[in-house]
Amino acid sequence: MTRRTSNPVPTSLKAAFDADKAHALRHRRLNVERLAELMGTTPATLYKWLETDTMPLRSLLAWQHLTGANHVVRYIASREGDVVISIPRGRTVTSDDVHSLQTTLHAATGALLGYMKGEADRDTTLGLLGQGLESLAWQRENVRRDEQPQLDLEGE
Repeated sequence: MTRRTSNPVPTSLKAAFDADKAHALRHRRLNVERLAELMGTTPATLYKWLETDTMPLRSLLAWQHLTGANHVVRYIASREGDVVISIPRGRTVTSDDVHSLQTTLHAATGALLGYMKGEADRDTTLGLLGQGLESLAWQRENVRRDEQPQLDLEGE
């Protein structure tokens, strides 16, 4: 399973922007000032968008591309009841993949049971259920594409 969907779906747009921003800093060494420069805006404007959750749609795709993360897109999709999956390459499933899927689904089921008992909050439960759905959808597509594998150009 890809790392892009190995985290629960963010529970707020602010949390999604924060997760994308942290990913850009950690994995691409891009701070907000550098992101703003690459997006063709000022750091003050980007800080304002992040603080007020008002980034224009035309800037959102650049944001996702530059940060290398998709937390904001996953959050938006989840609010409409949809899930986002990275397109798998059609590689053979390993035991580690199945174990990861089982762990994800176990966490989602546990959260659902906790929610039904009143022990877990709604947002956490929705995030873990979304993560489980994304993981299952990714595995489904991977199995479907197994007979026609694509080149692994990104070293997945």
